[in-house]
Amino acid sequence: MILLKSAVVLLVNLIMYLAFGSFFVPQKDGRRSLAVTLCVGFFAYYAAFAIVCLPFMLTYRPLSLLARIWVIPCVIVFAVSAILYHRSWKAEFVSLSGDIGKNKAFYVTVFVITAITIILTVITYNFTLDAAYYVAQVTTNVDTDMINVYDPFTGNWQDHFELRYVFSTYNAADSVICSLTNLPALVETKSVMSSVVMLIVNILYVYICRSLFDDHKRALLMYILMTVANFFFISIYTTSNFLMTRTYEGKSVVGNVSVILIFVLYMMLVKSEGDINVFLMLFVVCLGTATVSSTANMVIPAQVCVLFVPYALLHKKYGMLPKILLCIVPELIMMIVYVLYVKGYYAIYTFPR
Repeated sequence: MILLKSAVVLLVNLIMYLAFGSFFVPQKDGRRSLAVTLCVGFFAYYAAFAIVCLPFMLTYRPLSLLARIWVIPCVIVFAVSAILYHRSWKAEFVSLSGDIGKNKAFYVTVFVITAITIILTVITYNFTLDAAYYVAQVTTNVDTDMINVYDPFTGNWQDHFELRYVFSTYNAADSVICSLTNLPALVETKSVMSSVVMLIVNILYVYICRSLFDDHKRALLMYILMTVANFFFISIYTTSNFLMTRTYEGKSVVGNVSVILIFVLYMMLVKSEGDINVFLMLFVVCLGTATVSSTANMVIPAQVCVLFVPYALLHKKYGMLPKILLCIVPELIMMIVYVLYVKGYYAIYTFPR
């Protein structure tokens, strides 16, 4: 029963990402990239959730109330997206089905490798302190029907919110899912979300490989080499370690989804020669990433500047510079907020004073 419920939750997650992403990914000839829509939608979903979640958390409202309220925008977004964009969804799925039929060896291999990586990440025993914290945080939120008010390790009421985690509402979203479905926190975090992240990562890998090579054999070889690199490039400091052993943690999402997706958007910018829609998608990704992990506050501005600023300067498209700055504003704001907290200038207490 838990396995079936987990599969349903995973599927619903993917559908919601597709629905949210459809509002930000442009159509071309009545179609849009299914891969890019799904991945951008992932961050649009968590950005929207943070906007809804923070007022509930900072005013000490119950988790169960947030869960019931969050269902409403999700249903509205899905309904509107389905009405407006169902034709483009259908066209993309038909195109994908045709491509699968013509290149069965490529997609069968991708499916097998993806399935293996998902199974390995789900069954891997993770004993790190961070892993325990995130699972305990979701469990504590569900058991206390509150949002990040109690310390996950001790169960004590915290004097103030820990700023390293308070604005990273990614795990609070897991708490909401557990509250709505009664799915155990360990299953939701380590099984469902690990599978979601691994699926998205592999979708991005395939997108990059297919963008660089029209020949499916060469694309498949590149995909296999990327997967092999993740298996053998593991130390405490590599993104591969987080992807393969700490998949559901926010830092893993930043290092393996956000960074890769921003590179994909850069590829799209180069190909489209400055399409403004790229910067809309980039802003959504940066905003959503800021709600996933505080690690994004340093990593994302650095990557965006390294990729997009030289492009703007080399092509003398100086009008792009304000757009680039706007995209990283969420991370810059969160960086300032966190530094001021660490320096002791303020604290956000978990009870009225």
